[in-house]
Amino acid sequence: MFITLFITACLAALVAGVILLIAKALGRRPPKALIPAAIGLAVLLFVTYSRYNWSDQMIERLPETVEVIERYRDSAFYEPWTYLWPRVTHFAVVDTATLVAHRTHPGLYLVEMILVGEGDPTLTVPLVVDCIRGRRATLNPNAPLDPAVLTGQLEWRTGRDPARLFEIVCLD
Repeated sequence: MFITLFITACLAALVAGVILLIAKALGRRPPKALIPAAIGLAVLLFVTYSRYNWSDQMIERLPETVEVIERYRDSAFYEPWTYLWPRVTHFAVVDTATLVAHRTHPGLYLVEMILVGEGDPTLTVPLVVDCIRGRRATLNPNAPLDPAVLTGQLEWRTGRDPARLFEIVCLD
């Protein structure tokens, strides 16, 4: 957040400086509304660009063992252009380094799903994926991701959704 604020302030100073240099070279004073309008437009464009690209930048920073399974797009009333081009507000990834086959149940895998949201804390959720029946369940976040332990009632979600999760986990 601080870096974005700093870059925005530098951009505002740069835009004002360029306008003043052009005005000085022309030997005229710029119109009173030109500098604030140009700064406002430049800041709006920069912040919009940053918000549309934050997910790509975050994904590039992730280790090679992490695979994106879903990108969630959303719109907001204070960004009316997002109704035409919704932007990624959060995404889900799985860490294939944590992928473990269950010892006693064939087709059952344990994996960690990571949920990343813009401005939100990152959450790690242990998942049980049943490749044979095409379903998944969430484990208690405090439960160890251990294939020897699978106790308690799991609330299964049927249907291979998200499909990318099953493509990555089910190595058929």
